[in-house]
Amino acid sequence: MDVMEQTQQVIDMLESDIFQADFGRAARLTGIPLGVYQRIFSYICRISMTEYVRRRKLTESARMLLEERVNVTEAALCCGYENTASYTRAFKEQFLVPPVQLTVEIYHEKAFFPLFFTDKDTYYVMKGRRIMAELVKIDYEKTEDLLLIGISNKEHGVSGNKELWDIFWSQHYDDKLTALMDYQVGMEDCMGLGYSADFTSEEGLGDTYIVGKFFQLGTPVPEGMTGRIIKGRTIAKAQIGAANFEDILNNAYLLMSDMVLKNGYELDYEDFYWIEFYTVSRFCTPLETGSKQIICDWIMPCIKK
Repeated sequence: MDVMEQTQQVIDMLESDIFQADFGRAARLTGIPLGVYQRIFSYICRISMTEYVRRRKLTESARMLLEERVNVTEAALCCGYENTASYTRAFKEQFLVPPVQLTVEIYHEKAFFPLFFTDKDTYYVMKGRRIMAELVKIDYEKTEDLLLIGISNKEHGVSGNKELWDIFWSQHYDDKLTALMDYQVGMEDCMGLGYSADFTSEEGLGDTYIVGKFFQLGTPVPEGMTGRIIKGRTIAKAQIGAANFEDILNNAYLLMSDMVLKNGYELDYEDFYWIEFYTVSRFCTPLETGSKQIICDWIMPCIKK
């Protein structure tokens, strides 16, 4: 099943008993480690699984209050709040009024209803949102062990990729990597890459994000930079095109995961990562010249089914 069908199954599972939602069942249903899947859910649905369940609980409790099936104390307990004060604060955040002032009109305006996906030929629509990117090309390769040298979010205390790239250029870490050019592997047309891994939370680009380049094992790591061995394996390497990078970032996983399945592979979630690979010819030059489409190479590990 593709990633949209899989996500719909997870949503249906959560909805089957929203007040006792078991995130562990999502991992068992998908076969993907929970930390990774929670990040995938957040990526696809634009809301974390935790926040989805929280808002759905509040909505369902509001409906029960309107139907006079429960009082405020009982609604708070159903939603997992220890007291009515905590429940009322959360309720007001969503509905803008306390539970006792809820009306049918306010409920319909502020309720958070279940998400659903609809397949529309070559693109997907979720509540009216299209995928605004295309998969231009995809190949499958077997790689050797490589050494990724760069700077990481942990060392510099940033959470977003843009901030880390700004540090990479402004503090001239690219010059340190240029000095190691003789040891580089596969970087002939690449100005740098972004490596996201260790998906243990529902937000962000992964607990580990590194900006850098690939080198031969044993390459000396410059002072102030980090090295990480990327184990050799089968990878899916795709070219994702769009009018802007935001559309590429928002849709690369969806497009690749779907095509990987169609090609007889599946993504490998045991040591999952994704890599944004920025070429000069497909990304930098079109961006600088105002081209209608820029292309970012995207890499994820996979296995043959």
